[in-house]
Amino acid sequence: MKRVLFIILGLVLVISHGMSQEWEGEKSVYENLQEQSYLMSSTEPIQLFQALHAEEDLNTERFDKLVSKLDSKAKRKHYTEWFLGEVFYKAHQYLLKNYTKHSSFNQLMESGDYDCVSGSALYALLLERYGFSYDIIETDFHVFVLVNDQDKSYVLESTEPRAGFIKDQEEVKAYIASFKPRANPRKKIMSELAGLSAETEDGKTIYSSISLKELAGLQYYNDAIHHFNQGKAVTAEKQLIKAKQIYPSERIRSFYEYLSERNSSVKNLAGR
Repeated sequence: MKRVLFIILGLVLVISHGMSQEWEGEKSVYENLQEQSYLMSSTEPIQLFQALHAEEDLNTERFDKLVSKLDSKAKRKHYTEWFLGEVFYKAHQYLLKNYTKHSSFNQLMESGDYDCVSGSALYALLLERYGFSYDIIETDFHVFVLVNDQDKSYVLESTEPRAGFIKDQEEVKAYIASFKPRANPRKKIMSELAGLSAETEDGKTIYSSISLKELAGLQYYNDAIHHFNQGKAVTAEKQLIKAKQIYPSERIRSFYEYLSERNSSVKNLAGR
């Protein structure tokens, strides 16, 4: 038995060491030491979200108040629909104040600015805390949370403060259907860079359930797009290095490969 435990411990250490070395090779991509610490050693999902533009003294007062309020109601969480409504609307009351595209989870915590990624992250963290079964749904241009309870499903759409808690089952089905890809979608991995809107039918290629960790990778991906669109291609590449370490999805890897080649070509031309 002891031998088995030593073997398991050894494997864990080897894996951890390998992951550390992988991140160590990219030290130059870190914005600060706090980000490096979160990405290299954190086991808490919330810290992966706090890694983007990390702060040593992040003000979590409003988040703490929200959790305290919901904890006081959690003894009645078996009234699923009621409690999910409390989670949804209390989150908007305490934290989700202003929808702001490309805002980070840390901005959500401190100023109330949020987007669909950070807003969905907040809901997923709360649902995790209270033991609900849920899916974080990634689409081409949007993220939302789907809660599963026996034969019912509920949508938590963070960007709609009043109508974003969808509980009517026909409305839930219609909402989900609006994001499902066509039978034979044309793949456009770089569609965001082309400026396609969420309403563009050709953009519907992705509908998948992702983990909290993968959502944190998606936050870095969105930040990379934001920097790229501002003409900061080098910063965008650094963010993509971190994004693909956390969540090596097809579109993240494709964007990274494209941008890495582009930046290398620019450097080569500049060196002539």
